[in-house]
Order: sequence, then structure tokens, then C-alpha cells
Amino acid sequence: MQHADHLAHLRRDGDRMADLAAGDLTVAVPTCPDWTLADLVEHTGFVHRWQAAVVRDAPDSFPDSATWRHGPAEGQALSDWFRAGVDDAVAAMSDVDPGAPRWTWAGPGTAAWYSRRIAQETSVHRIDAELAAGAAPGPVDPDFAVDGVDEMCDVFIPRAKGQPIGGHGETLHLHATDADGEWLFTMHADRVDVARGHAKGDAAVRGAASDLLLLVWGREPLGDLETFGDAAVVARFREAAKI
Repeated sequence: MQHADHLAHLRRDGDRMADLAAGDLTVAVPTCPDWTLADLVEHTGFVHRWQAAVVRDAPDSFPDSATWRHGPAEGQALSDWFRAGVDDAVAAMSDVDPGAPRWTWAGPGTAAWYSRRIAQETSVHRIDAELAAGAAPGPVDPDFAVDGVDEMCDVFIPRAKGQPIGGHGETLHLHATDADGEWLFTMHADRVDVARGHAKGDAAVRGAASDLLLLVWGREPLGDLETFGDAAVVARFREAAKI
């Protein structure tokens, strides 16, 4: 997906979260243990602000929190504060060359790394917020969901090397049924290797791309997933996704 596509998703999902933040902020977030909706909204709002600061100011390390970590002003509703952060992030990222080099916590990157990261995080947290508010989660565009699984493979799984995965070479194949997306995960003791494309694994999971996205983020899918093969492999992957 392109930089502009990510910003369009950020705008849509960010506005939805802002609307939900105007409701009961004390409700628990079932997908984020120990968080209330207020905690979730504040966390996501701070993510928007520090990522906008990186894109705008091009620091060579994590930006000084004094430049971006500001909560709502006196008398400002959390929903308005959150929406202002979405506005600022969209504006900052719309004004920059997507290919402009930028520091990232995953290594050298570009401004487009941030538009993708911020859009994908907001999408998942939008669903978290809807579940907390008791609202039916809205759909995730299948191609955007495939991009989210790809981002997990590109950014997060490589950085998890050294974590206690506990695998012994078991393989799991994920297959999106509503978009072009297939992945093979090989679980080792301390890492997960990823290959894209059609393959046969010890187990397989098929379903909508949005549900596969939730699966790789350690969340329960909203729809039905078909599973085949060794159920223990699927269970091991689910546990690894929570690390």
C-alpha cells in the first residue's frame, strides 16, 4: 500500500476512536488487560504525537518527550485531544516526502515507515476501543489487513529474535481468503522465521485477512477461521503472538 493509503486509514480509524473517546472512558478494554478505554486512547494519542514529531523534526533518536508528551489542556475533553493528535499526525505526514530518511526504533527507515506504522497501530486499537465500548467492530479493508500482517513480518518478528518461542521447527501456514496474502511461519526455540507464498505447514489457518491480522497481534479473531493439521502448532503460535 502507498503512503496516502495509510494516511487515509489513519484518518478514518483515528476519527472513529475519537468518537468512542466521547463515551464512557472507565470501561475495561478486554483485549488490553488492566487498561481502561481512557488508558487506550491516551496511549494511542501519545503514539500519534511522537511519531508526528519524528516525521516533522527528523531527530536521529527517540524524540525528547518534552516536545510531544502533553496530555489534554485544562478543560479539554480527551476525545478532542485525541482528534487533535490525529489531525497533527496526518498533516505532518502529508507534508513530507514518503521516501525521506528517518530514524526508527527498528533501524534506518523513511517517513513512509511511520505512516504505515501509525495507521496499522491505530487500526488495531480502533477495534480494541470498539470492543471496550460494546460496539460492533467495523471492517478492516482486506488489502490493508494483509499489509498489517506483512508489517508484523517485516518489523516486529525480526526484533523478537531471542524471545522464548519454544518451537522446534514447527510450521504454520496462514492463508487469507479475501485478499492476496499467504505466509509460512517456522517456530524455533528463540525466533520465528517467515516466508511468503503458498506452502504446506504442519498446521494451517484460513480466513479473512482482518482475522489473520488480529491473530498475529495476539487477539481473538472476530470471524470464523478454518484450522487444519496440528492444533498444538496453532496454539504455540498464539502464545508466541502474545510475547
